[in-house]
Amino acid sequence: MKAGRWAVMAAFLGAAWTMTGCGSDAAAPAAGDDAAAAGAVDVAADVSATAPAGPTFVATSGGWTMQPKDEITMCVLKRLDNPTDVWVTRIRTQLSTGSHHMIIYRSDATDEQLVPQKCTPFTETLAGGNVPLMITQVPTDQLQLPAGVAFKLGPQQMMRIEMHFINYTKDVITPQGTVNFDTMDHALVHDEADLLFYGNPDFSIPKGKSYSTPWKYLDVWPGSKIFALTGHTHALGKSVDIALADGGTVTEPSLIYPGDLPFSWSEPPLAQFDPPLEFKDGQGFQYRCTWLNDTNANVGFGESATKEMCFFWAYYYPSKGYRMCINDGKYANYTGSETTCCPDDALCDTIKAYLGKQ
Repeated sequence: MKAGRWAVMAAFLGAAWTMTGCGSDAAAPAAGDDAAAAGAVDVAADVSATAPAGPTFVATSGGWTMQPKDEITMCVLKRLDNPTDVWVTRIRTQLSTGSHHMIIYRSDATDEQLVPQKCTPFTETLAGGNVPLMITQVPTDQLQLPAGVAFKLGPQQMMRIEMHFINYTKDVITPQGTVNFDTMDHALVHDEADLLFYGNPDFSIPKGKSYSTPWKYLDVWPGSKIFALTGHTHALGKSVDIALADGGTVTEPSLIYPGDLPFSWSEPPLAQFDPPLEFKDGQGFQYRCTWLNDTNANVGFGESATKEMCFFWAYYYPSKGYRMCINDGKYANYTGSETTCCPDDALCDTIKAYLGKQ
């Protein structure tokens, strides 16, 4: 390991994550197919799905006040009232005015924190104990898992609800978020689901110009079936383009996201795929982000709304755990690699220990 690699990447990843086999050699669908052919649909506008087969458990957060132009990230830890294991087949969310995003984590914390407190998003996933189940960016949203696929929650499961709000109105607002966990009979479950979080924090957007990152490649664990994904930028963002890839990038790929779905930084579409996208060894995604910087200053990566991001996340099964990957870019001189993925990379345990002491 190069000298200083762990310290540089611990600080870097702590910032970068403050947000947060199909019978063919193709990662399905075949090259040339578009999002419609892959079965991609935007489900954010349709939350009236059929009733769940099991009980619904609810968690909420909010209640503080925010003045105009205020920005804050707040977290709570709450136990659900499920007496036994439950299997979540759908997550439905509602957010009030001013929401930038809400992240719902499954947590191994032992003590509730019912009063919202300031928190640092995503960094805690590396320090251990919090695994994201859903990241939502729109006022009303739902994540519908495929038939027979579910997230497992233990008895009286502790949930961490993280909400990033920006008051862009002229009035005082009171943030509020609600999460509904719809469950199903365990006998009907054949696979557990999980989340992949990918991105590129190595960019600088020139003032007064449109700018796109170079295409970047990140692999996907072989055998994974991805049933939904969404992109993420801040206010200057014009698009997150995502395509299937075999081991690297090409100049003009066929996009699976956003495809025919309109991209808006404030309400980016959640594309769902039926059948799911399936991946073999050496296959993954290529992606890029595009912004229009109409400010009078260069803009780089950061958590604040005045900075920018280039991320996407995907929901997959069968679960091998939560995975975060970044393209190291200019930091490759320190990491000795073009990409860093956790938990795959040997560096991850060192970062986890470092962040756990902060």
